Amino acid sequence: MRSRCLEEVLSTVCVAVVLLASSCPAAAQLDNWRFPYYNLAGRLGLYSPSPSGMFWDDLGFLPDSAGFLDKTIWPDSARNAENHWILEPAAFGSIGNTNAYFGKNSALGATLLNDIRYKGFLTRQVVDVDSRFINDPQYPWLHDRGTGARVSEAYLQYGFTYGFLRVGRLYRNWGPFADRSLILSANPYSYDGVEFGLHSSWFEFRHFFAAFPTNGIGIDLDTTGASRYFTAHSLNFLLGRFGSVGVTESVVFGRKSGIPDLQYVNPVSVYFVTNTNGEGVGNLMEAFQWDLHPFTDKISLKGQILIDDIQIDNNGPGDQKPNHWGTDLGAFWNNFLPLSLPHGLSVEYRFLSRWVYTASDDNTANGERYTYLGRSLGFPTDDGDSLNMSFTIAGKNYWGSQLGLSYKRQGQGTVQSLWHDDSLSKADPSKYSRDALGYRTEPSIPSGTVESTFDVFVNLFGYYSNYVDFQATLHNRWVTNKGNIISPFVYDPQISVTLSLHYCDFFMKLPK
Repeated sequence: MRSRCLEEVLSTVCVAVVLLASSCPAAAQLDNWRFPYYNLAGRLGLYSPSPSGMFWDDLGFLPDSAGFLDKTIWPDSARNAENHWILEPAAFGSIGNTNAYFGKNSALGATLLNDIRYKGFLTRQVVDVDSRFINDPQYPWLHDRGTGARVSEAYLQYGFTYGFLRVGRLYRNWGPFADRSLILSANPYSYDGVEFGLHSSWFEFRHFFAAFPTNGIGIDLDTTGASRYFTAHSLNFLLGRFGSVGVTESVVFGRKSGIPDLQYVNPVSVYFVTNTNGEGVGNLMEAFQWDLHPFTDKISLKGQILIDDIQIDNNGPGDQKPNHWGTDLGAFWNNFLPLSLPHGLSVEYRFLSRWVYTASDDNTANGERYTYLGRSLGFPTDDGDSLNMSFTIAGKNYWGSQLGLSYKRQGQGTVQSLWHDDSLSKADPSKYSRDALGYRTEPSIPSGTVESTFDVFVNLFGYYSNYVDFQATLHNRWVTNKGNIISPFVYDPQISVTLSLHYCDFFMKLPK
């Protein structure tokens, strides 16, 4: 009886977030109404996104997740394993006092998902229409049409027993967290590339290569005639019930010849050696990630460490930039109370130094800034840190919620910050030093006038089968130095409500 009362109280308080896991073996779309449920099922450890848990596309329920939410929220694995054609339209409306997405207080939008599977082949196209796109200064297309649209996914995939090959436009996160990554994330507008993966009982490997378009806007496109390329690969080792550990490398590089450096196209090359030994020229990122269960399956320790241009010291002639780095850590304790409802407690900390993702002015002109259309390829911001604690809970059907608190600091640096030109220090080293010109990281991190935010937040999620989804968020924020301008501590709440309508039952079975 006590357990039931406690369960009812916690359910009423609605303190959690839920994620819905698809048992669909196809790559999952990250940018639709299901994502909050998909994201939160990952927090609760109720599905496996890939053999290593480091690539957030394929979805599969774990055995103990049976009965988690209403299965109609995501197509069941048996149906999607068949040859099929799925067409899914959706529309949404959002309103709030300050929407964090480009500062708009309201928005309307729609998506259309087309998904066709035939034997080992899969093709998927996703079109997003959003009235807020045209308010994004980095939106590279037309701003005078009243609304904006993009093709967020469009690819052809062939899958086999121990891997796959994908060609086209992808939208992915690489790392232990479903909603973010320090090294390769869904933060920028999506772009086209080639990705393939291999796995066995003890490892999972992925390789990705893309050639960035040269049209549009953004600091990364202000190059001196250089074509820009991006390559990344990740190797993760499976440790059985203890989880997995791995390493990821990525390089953004430019070539005025228009021909990519085949040393970076090579999937089994070691970029660290190639780059730091001077064989190849580019902006190298090295990341180490883990998802471990050292004590019990109920406890997960997840994390990612990013090092920008890893090197032993900063004394090399012409390369005196020290390592810039970031870390994203999380501890998750699931189902620790005597409740029948899935629930979990999490503590997360994230830090990114000021100059991570950026490059010197000369290297930016050569196309080496770690951005696409002005947006970071990894985490959206740098020069800050945050501490977050939350409790999540999922109803047996139709709802989920999250209650949490966070403290965040944000310095004046951004991923678009320019390094100061060091030509003055070269011309007159007695008067100007590289440190004074900002070439190196300042001792104060975060830097400059720091915006500090304390937040007590509540997120509510509710859905009805395949037709209606409702989300509401309240952030009770106390902010000082808002906008990195010296100002007193003020109460600055943010409220947003989103309602989406969708039809997910158009399913046509194709011949075997």
